Amino acid sequence: LALTEARICFVGHSHCAFVCSETGNGELTREGVAILADSDRYLVNVGSVGQPRDGDPRAGFALWDQDACEVHLCRVEYDVPGAQAKIRAAQLPELLAQRLALGR
Repeated sequence: LALTEARICFVGHSHCAFVCSETGNGELTREGVAILADSDRYLVNVGSVGQPRDGDPRAGFALWDQDACEVHLCRVEYDVPGAQAKIRAAQLPELLAQRLALGR
């Protein structure tokens, strides 16, 4: 947040979903709804559809409702064995297949 003047900054690629505010109020991790107050600034990490790294193997993503000023952090089940089979068939490193089941 120190590097931007934006009130809400969306980031990704760290594989761990969260919402945090400049004041430290209203921290939310993994999943659920965060209502963003007009009086605060926020950093929103949208999570990772592939290769989550927070111990939860479900795919993660965020939905932004601009009208309600809400961020919905969502998690959904997906075909982990099928994804693992595709990783192995592509002869990618085995670690990439194994970590899908662990979310790490």
